[in-house]
Amino acid sequence: MKAAPLIRQRGVTALLLGLLRPRDNIARWAAGRIAFIAVVVLAGTAPLWLSLGDEYTAGLAIIAVLFALSYNLMLGSTGMVSFGHAAPYGLGAFTVALVTTKVHGSAIAGLLLAPVIGAGFGVVAGIFCLRAVRLYFALLTLAVSQLFYVAAFQSYGLTGGDNGIHGIPIPDFLNDPGSVYYFALGIVAFGSLVLFVVTRSPFGAALNGIRENRQRATFVGLTVKRYELAAFVIASTFAAVAGALYAIYDQQAFPGLMYWTASGIPVVMALIGGMRVFWGPALGAVFYTFLASKVQNSTVYWDLIIGAVLLFIVLALPGGIAGFPARAAGLIRRLRARSMPTVRGSPPTEEGTLALAAEAALSAPARLQAVAEGVRDRSEITPAEGDFILEAHGLVKRFGGLAAVDGVDIRVRRGQVHAVIGPNGAGKSTLFNLISGQLRLDAGSVRFDGRDVTGMAAQRLVRAGLGRSFQTTAVFPGLTALDNVRLAIMGIAGDTRLPLGAASRRHCARAARILDTVGLTAHSSRRAADLSHGDQRALELAISIAVGARMLVLDEPTAGMSPYETQRTLQMLRRLITVEGVTLLLTEHDMEVVFGIADRVTVMAEGRVLIEGAPAYVRTHPEVIRLYLGEDARKPVVEVGP
Repeated sequence: MKAAPLIRQRGVTALLLGLLRPRDNIARWAAGRIAFIAVVVLAGTAPLWLSLGDEYTAGLAIIAVLFALSYNLMLGSTGMVSFGHAAPYGLGAFTVALVTTKVHGSAIAGLLLAPVIGAGFGVVAGIFCLRAVRLYFALLTLAVSQLFYVAAFQSYGLTGGDNGIHGIPIPDFLNDPGSVYYFALGIVAFGSLVLFVVTRSPFGAALNGIRENRQRATFVGLTVKRYELAAFVIASTFAAVAGALYAIYDQQAFPGLMYWTASGIPVVMALIGGMRVFWGPALGAVFYTFLASKVQNSTVYWDLIIGAVLLFIVLALPGGIAGFPARAAGLIRRLRARSMPTVRGSPPTEEGTLALAAEAALSAPARLQAVAEGVRDRSEITPAEGDFILEAHGLVKRFGGLAAVDGVDIRVRRGQVHAVIGPNGAGKSTLFNLISGQLRLDAGSVRFDGRDVTGMAAQRLVRAGLGRSFQTTAVFPGLTALDNVRLAIMGIAGDTRLPLGAASRRHCARAARILDTVGLTAHSSRRAADLSHGDQRALELAISIAVGARMLVLDEPTAGMSPYETQRTLQMLRRLITVEGVTLLLTEHDMEVVFGIADRVTVMAEGRVLIEGAPAYVRTHPEVIRLYLGEDARKPVVEVGP
């Protein structure tokens, strides 16, 4: 086949696919709604067409749905791995058992008391366990759960010991299997709806941000530990409700409900169903409950079979059952792409041509000239002498016997670009971490914008107007570019404390304007992880604009960039200076950038300030040449003014 007709054919195909794409979106929307309605109908009519034994299993599956969804608020939404979620579940069950057998109250009263007990457990255990993160947090939750299990196992007079409490009395209207099934279904439906609303709220968006990048979440104004504690408390509350429902449904409570193996069940359910889709754990709960029921009744090797099924799903469907449609659609797209013939020597796209041209045209002298012009453009906003936005005195940070920062003084004038340079290990990043509140000072003081901020937490410094970027790009990789910026706006505005309302409807116009400022409008709906390195750096700047930073602390902002990306980044920095009036404190290994854009330069070596002054003075200082720059520093560069 000739090239030209083939190109026309592919162009027509692309046009048709573009025209059909809105219909595809409508089809996906309709499919989702149809699937939801089908699940509701099946759950609502289950007692009418299931056998008595399967109806009982369906009730257990319904309760397991709430148990799994509550756990996924930690795992899927916040990224917290807990191995002790069975503890609040068992506490909820024992609450109903003790209220009915010891106090002779109603099972409904026990059900109403269970979320209070679960929330109390969440507060106390959460404060203790959240002293650690990641694996250590998971181990602490496991230890707490085992403590409750041992306490219940040993308390024969209260909990019945290893036998537990059986024959829990329930109200007469729940004695019928169908009635108790629909009662559990109604409670679970209400609890699931509440959890769904929470995950879609600004508070839920904050949890997603913490899951994606705890460090960046701090630097958009979120107090990460508080949000994690809130998620832990909410998850424990609904787990206790699920446990109370189990006690009413099965009319028993026993210590095994809090054993460590029971804590693994919601983990398995979330993995099987798909933890990144809200209803995924619910699908996993139903699948696991029925599978366990059938296998346990047919063979003694049920643990082995369930483990094999779980292994197959994890390997074949990393996104779980809920991720199967997307995975199938991706497979179909790949098969279609392979079936389409390719044209060798086809012309590059217009975007690729422009990028290559920019790369070729952007030599180092041209780049420096552009930087110098940008600095001259902002000469009219040079601040008055002595107007310092940052004043740090005597900063000290030791790691064991090593002083990474040793008595550093630095002052940054408002509206200027202040660069900190030095060889690797000089203490530049540690200095920036001290200034931005990421590390605690051993000695010294920091004033920012006229306020004493010594020892202030990073999230409070962000709210005070200090933004931060890092050597490694720090964005929320699993969120879209628009959601990255929107979360920053919500975080600094305090909207993320709201558990109601759709986060996707907030600050859309402002977030879009900020993305346009950094040239990312075309990529607003793409995941941050799918953006190029330069675009991710641009997104970091967009986040800094969104939090309203008056000073940006930039750790090697052009590291790893091509000349084209470097020029683009410098243009955005100049816009921040001239349009937004932002002060820049940066460290950079590219001396062309430093001496082209900086108004003042501080040189560090071995944790101390070696010299500070105007770029022209610093670059000719003998000690700087000897220790850092080398003899090539005497070569002329573009003049940037006094």
